[in-house]
Formats: sequence, structure tokens, C-alpha cells
Amino acid sequence: MKRLKLISTFIILTSLSACEPPVTFDEPQPTDTDNLSKFPNRLQAQYLSLADNSTLLISDKLIQRIYDYDYKVHPNQLDSTSRLVGDTVIDLKTNERTLIKHDGDSLVTHIHYIDTLFLMNYDNVVRKFKGYYFLNTRYDKESWEVKKIQLSKGQLVISSISTKLDLDNLKEITETTQDTVPPYKFTATKKQFKKFVKADGFSDSETFIRQKKNAL
Repeated sequence: MKRLKLISTFIILTSLSACEPPVTFDEPQPTDTDNLSKFPNRLQAQYLSLADNSTLLISDKLIQRIYDYDYKVHPNQLDSTSRLVGDTVIDLKTNERTLIKHDGDSLVTHIHYIDTLFLMNYDNVVRKFKGYYFLNTRYDKESWEVKKIQLSKGQLVISSISTKLDLDNLKEITETTQDTVPPYKFTATKKQFKKFVKADGFSDSETFIRQKKNAL
């Protein structure tokens, strides 16, 4: 491993990044539905993740995830390109310095990282349907990744399509028989998409608890 800051950034980026979405659609979902010009006021708030205590911020057109925490590592985890001098870890290749605190046998550095998950624009559109909000992100010129947002009683749930059961249900509902390599691209009518949602599609979910309304 390299210096502390790079270690922590690597962990964050690994957790946030997927190689590619397992499922895409040939157009934003649901079809024949207008794009929203902004997130509604009821969604705009600050939320706390139940998974890792990161903070999710939703403003009128933006969703950001903020990591703000202390990261602890043992000096033995530093590699040969890093040197510990007092309260500083020095990268010997770049001369970049990271301030640390000593906690027993461990080194502690504070991490503050902001990741923009979604920004409404030509390639990122939001549609509302049956009480849900769907985030459509352009994957390439002819396909879109779709995620679902639901807010109920202060709990915000962001869901994606990733399980084999989701994939099998989507194939059955859209009557797709071809066997292609991931990401699987589907064509779905509005009726088919509604049926998929009602059949508990988007089963891979993360829950956030609202902390402050209209935080941004």
C-alpha cells in the first residue's frame, strides 16, 4: 500500500465503482414519461447511510455522497515508497505529505471525500412513476442504467437491478430470449416496466435515514 491518503481513497473508490451495470435499457425508463426539471422538495434533504455512516445530500438537481471519518492503519502497512516522520507520512516519489495522529500502535488520518452520484443534465434524467423516482444515467449512445428511489416515513431507499432473480424476471416480463454478454440491454414498454417494479424488481437496495430536510 502507498501513503494513507491513497489507501483510503482506494477503498472509497473501490466501494463506489462497478465495472459496468449488469442491466441497461435502450431508452430512459419508464417510457412515455416526462423528465423532471428538478428533484421535488420532499426529496431534498440530508440522509445518513445505514451501511457505512456516509452522508447523502440531495439538492434540486444533484445527489452527492460525503465520506467524513478517521481512517486507522498500522505503520507496517506502509510500503517502501512511504516514510513516517513525526506526525507526517511522506510519499518519497512525489514528496506529498499526509498529516497523521498516533493512536497507540496505529496511525490515524482524517478522510473527507465527496462523490457526485447524479447531476441532472442531458445524460442524467429523472422520471417519476407510481410514487417512485427513477434515475436514468446514459451508459453509452444507445443504453441507459436505471436506479429507483423511494422515500417513505423518513427512509430513503436507492435500488438497482443486479441480482439473477431481477435479470430472470426482466427477461420473462419483456419476453427477451437472446442470450448476450453483460450488460444485458432490454427494451421495455411502460406496462412491462410497471410489472417489473411491482414484481419487486430493483432488489439490490441501500437505505438512508433523513437527518435534515432541505439541507442544501
